[in-house]
Amino acid sequence: MAQALAAMGAGVEGDGAAIVVTPGPLRGAHVDVGLAGTVMRFVPPIALFARGDVVFDGDEAARTRPIAPLVRALEQLGGQIAHSTSASGQAALPMTVKGKGAVTGGTVEIDASGSSQFVSALLLAAPRMERGLDIRHTGRRIPSAPHIAMTVDVLREAGIAVRAIDGSGRSGGLSPSVEPSPCNGSDACGGLGAEPADPPGQPTRWTVEPGIPRIGDVTVEPDLSNAGPFLAAAMATGGETILDWPDSRQPGSAYRELFEAMGARTRAADGRLALRGPATIAPLDADMHDVGELVPTVAAVAAFANGPSALRNIGQLRGHETDRLAALVAELTKVGATAQIEGDDLLIEPGPPKPATIETYADHRMATFGAILGLRIPGLRVANVETTAKTFPQFVDMWEDLAAGAEDVAPAPLGDIFGHAGLGA
Repeated sequence: MAQALAAMGAGVEGDGAAIVVTPGPLRGAHVDVGLAGTVMRFVPPIALFARGDVVFDGDEAARTRPIAPLVRALEQLGGQIAHSTSASGQAALPMTVKGKGAVTGGTVEIDASGSSQFVSALLLAAPRMERGLDIRHTGRRIPSAPHIAMTVDVLREAGIAVRAIDGSGRSGGLSPSVEPSPCNGSDACGGLGAEPADPPGQPTRWTVEPGIPRIGDVTVEPDLSNAGPFLAAAMATGGETILDWPDSRQPGSAYRELFEAMGARTRAADGRLALRGPATIAPLDADMHDVGELVPTVAAVAAFANGPSALRNIGQLRGHETDRLAALVAELTKVGATAQIEGDDLLIEPGPPKPATIETYADHRMATFGAILGLRIPGLRVANVETTAKTFPQFVDMWEDLAAGAEDVAPAPLGDIFGHAGLGA
């Protein structure tokens, strides 16, 4: 992301602990998105403000990730977009956004049922549009809705007027229904398998008034989705993990409730969370639509449960770095579980574990999924674990440190799991 903004003319300086972004006139550029969904979706709306052509391309797998709804929205805003076409006939990378230096704004309709990032991308660009923006979602239920709520929070904190309007026309603060709460408080997390409509109170329209965001200094929360493997380690081994844990809208905050439903005991105080794994892991039946990024981690734990689990309404996982649904079925089957897809649900029946080499598909979540399995399956290896560097450069070192401190519960040395020098085989 920093490289993309710098290529377009923004000043970006930092050392990893802090980043300083200085606005500047935006120019044409070539942006290599790699395999990052945020770059390929968040930056193109900004490219409309550049003076010149901004070309977007990335890894081979990036050319299969969905961007068609965003392209159509940019065209509604008057953008001229030249793009490739996928095998299914949809807009795909590489693409060129012909920036004109200014955007009028107005109203756009977008089907964001494939990714909440489509809405967040438009929201972030909207304040600098001359007339602001009225975004109207036209499709099925939006996945990972808490991310949109967080985007709205950021804009409001920067002094931008944003209204979030639900399907009944009510506006104002975001309803608790968009919080990441896949469990219903019963003995199991409730999920009926059918694709639900937008829940009452979940916004389907957002209006943003024009203005200059007043950002100032921002402290970025720790990424709770990256905390998941360390909580899962306690689940898999019956150990305890203690982590920094802010009060947050992040989907990752749902890990606590999910793992409690699977038998964990937790306690939280003073911005910290302690989780103790159970002696026996309970199966899980949960609607994961709003927290789809947590599925690989939860699936790894479910592989060791004492009964079948169902992770429901996660069809959006087909459009991530890889088709995560298909990848999870393939890799779970390798290690002895029976896994299958029914509609948009992932069903997991644990079986006697057996060693295998877990493929990661250049997908950081699949790499951490494999690392969790390796805590309970002697002889298991994870190929190309360095793909975790995309979002968590310290993962391998931290995971090996964790295992070194818990050798009595880790059946295989982490060097064996990750291959030579702790990296992929």
